[in-house]
Amino acid sequence: MTPTDRQIDDLDRRLLALLTKDGRAAMAELGRSIGLSRTAVLARVQRLERDGVIRGYHAEVELPGVAAAHRARVGLVIRTTDVAGYVRRLDGLPGVTGIETVAGEYDLILLVSAPSAEELDVVLDRIQGWRETIRTTTWVVLKQYR
Repeated sequence: MTPTDRQIDDLDRRLLALLTKDGRAAMAELGRSIGLSRTAVLARVQRLERDGVIRGYHAEVELPGVAAAHRARVGLVIRTTDVAGYVRRLDGLPGVTGIETVAGEYDLILLVSAPSAEELDVVLDRIQGWRETIRTTTWVVLKQYR
């Protein structure tokens, strides 16, 4: 079953909003926030995971005393009949933290993080060298607010 095959109700939306803010929140805490028991919340979370609505959890890390990583957003214009294969190649690159399809001028937006500008440049050069890559535009992130 895909996420679009089943309806998401108001309790699911509220639960998802809470998990988006804190993916490590305890089931009992979530239950208190939305008026359900810990067991009922756990069942909903497991169903949402099984249905593919919740696709994963991650930690956003910035080590104290270590210079912030060089982060960039990269707009990609590509020409390929195998977009899934292209995305799998992107996903295998070091520092790729997100890949999104978008409407508009670009086909994909890539989120990249590297420990240095030089290593970021290596990833970008690699992508630009692929025959399916028509054009890239890179926006280096100067400051992240949230």
